[in-house]
Amino acid sequence: MLPQVVQSIMSKLCSGFGEDYSIIDSVYLYGSVALGDFIEGSSDIDFIAILREPPKLSDIEMITAAHKAVEIDFPQTDIMGAYLLASDLGKPPTELTPLLTYYNKQVHSNGYGSDINPITWWVLKNHGIKVYGSDHSFHYDVATEILVRYVIDNLNTYWSSWINRLEEISTTQLDEAVEWCTLGMLRQLYTLKEHGIKSKVEAGYYGMKVIPQQWHGLIHEAINIKRGLPDRYYYSDEQRLADLAALLRYIHLEANRVFEEWNDLSHE
Repeated sequence: MLPQVVQSIMSKLCSGFGEDYSIIDSVYLYGSVALGDFIEGSSDIDFIAILREPPKLSDIEMITAAHKAVEIDFPQTDIMGAYLLASDLGKPPTELTPLLTYYNKQVHSNGYGSDINPITWWVLKNHGIKVYGSDHSFHYDVATEILVRYVIDNLNTYWSSWINRLEEISTTQLDEAVEWCTLGMLRQLYTLKEHGIKSKVEAGYYGMKVIPQQWHGLIHEAINIKRGLPDRYYYSDEQRLADLAALLRYIHLEANRVFEEWNDLSHE
């Protein structure tokens, strides 16, 4: 069952597509909603809308009006997604035809803000939730090698850059950094070790099974921040920041060790 706020928002959006013939064949949710870990006020609502044909100007205007109606009724919501053809499902971003996206409260016709990658396809195929239109069979495959290589590249670029950026973090940004980096990098580690995908909170609990106990308090903090809970485990921001940097370095090294081990075995 969908969280009530998600149900209300998606019902509002989809009602804007009209009762008559619509270019939109179906709408599916992925992300934290599909993984069963949506947290109101913290989680995004991520969707994929499957189109019957390339959109005309009138279709784009209809989609834009539907989103504007949602923003009027739910101004605090953070919803993002992509409108694409069924033939594009499962493709790497470089092979997609130009698509519509809804990102940062605007419709874009150039794919701006598109969250299309192997993780998107994996969650959609394995956990996607239909909220509008006809049922859709996802016949594409997300190979383990594609998923693993995408994640290790992401970890060694975007996520590893956070380790150096921590020196610039102010105390007012520390809660956000603890939640974002700790749970984000633990998600990468989970995928590399288990070849699946967990939500951020689930990845945090997984981390406490595989990460040395010295960082369990920090992981607990990250989960509490994500859930909007006040409990903290540190009295010193300086120590908190130092432990965060040490944890991220540990995850980075461990993730690359796991990847190299998997890579060697897969090429024997």
